[in-house]
Amino acid sequence: MKKITIAITLTLLVSGVYAQGNMVQNGSFESVSKKVKGGGTIEYAYPWVSPTDAPADLFSPKAKSDDYKVPINLYGDGDPKDGESYAGITIYSYKDAEPKQYLQTQLSSKMEDDKVYCVKMHVMLGMLSKYSANNIGMVLSKKPLTPEDIASGNIKPQVMHSDNRIFEEMFDWEAICQTYIAEGGEQYLTIGNFGTADDTENGKIKKPKGIMGQQARSAYYYIDDVSVMNMAGVESCDCELDAGGNSINVVYSVETSSEMDVDVSEDVERTRIYFDEGTSTINKLASKDIAKVATLLAEHPKYKVKVIGHTDPVEEAQAEGNLSEERANLVKEKLIEAGVAENKLLVVGLQDFEPVTTDGTPAGRAQNRRVMFTVISKN
Repeated sequence: MKKITIAITLTLLVSGVYAQGNMVQNGSFESVSKKVKGGGTIEYAYPWVSPTDAPADLFSPKAKSDDYKVPINLYGDGDPKDGESYAGITIYSYKDAEPKQYLQTQLSSKMEDDKVYCVKMHVMLGMLSKYSANNIGMVLSKKPLTPEDIASGNIKPQVMHSDNRIFEEMFDWEAICQTYIAEGGEQYLTIGNFGTADDTENGKIKKPKGIMGQQARSAYYYIDDVSVMNMAGVESCDCELDAGGNSINVVYSVETSSEMDVDVSEDVERTRIYFDEGTSTINKLASKDIAKVATLLAEHPKYKVKVIGHTDPVEEAQAEGNLSEERANLVKEKLIEAGVAENKLLVVGLQDFEPVTTDGTPAGRAQNRRVMFTVISKN
């Protein structure tokens, strides 16, 4: 399966600007209240603001200043990802010569407790940037971030590339997105580099041939097509692709050993069977772990065991039927084939109600796609 204040009237003039269900209003910066005459005018794209004294930039084909037009502007030549406008921020500058810039907006509604959301934005490095950088992230918070919050160095973005890699693409937009499990009450989204200069990796960029102008001594990124969507209405939230253009599927695994000096029931309960996203297929490592449990139960035929299936919240929102129970039943069948008495096995499907982690990254979600065992009787 192939897998980131206009107060003129009482009506908010952003209709048609963002996709249905997108909680980010004016996510493509199309609704602009005034002609852009220079930098730092992000407030013209209501409800976007900047939380620091270095306001973000807005680029529009109707800008009065050539430096902030689309597609050719102060930072190079870049077509929009969506619509005709986009924003821009400095993520890094040599020796901190320029302040970092941030984008902040209030979502259309508060996030709901334990609901899963797809949080996404698209970035592209300005062609006249002398540097590229990593640490491009998105923060979801219950209150708007202040300059003091950002300066503290204690802000950790919930959404970044899984490898936190340096983004160097200047000719096409790249998506940064992850699923996010809400704590409940988050209503603000802030975009930027929340790391320190020492924590930020950078690379030097050679100016593309045919591009006129002097390179800025910074890593300057265009930002466009920002969205926060409830996963209940989204088919997928996969941004990181392999060389073949397929989404990268993370499968969690943990090597377990029966050689440890533990009680047999503990050994059974320590064993986990992990699954690919959206499937109940038994892989090679899972088969090995099932065989180990079968051997332990064969040695203790009086043990009665509960086989408990789980899903991660994203696949649960998309699953047809009870995938967690399907996984547990399949493991039960494999145990029976290996000689375990059927009347000693009880199946339960808990869906996504008891996650082992609320980490919404691919690796975190993979830990929740599991079958576990509980010894409920030894006699």
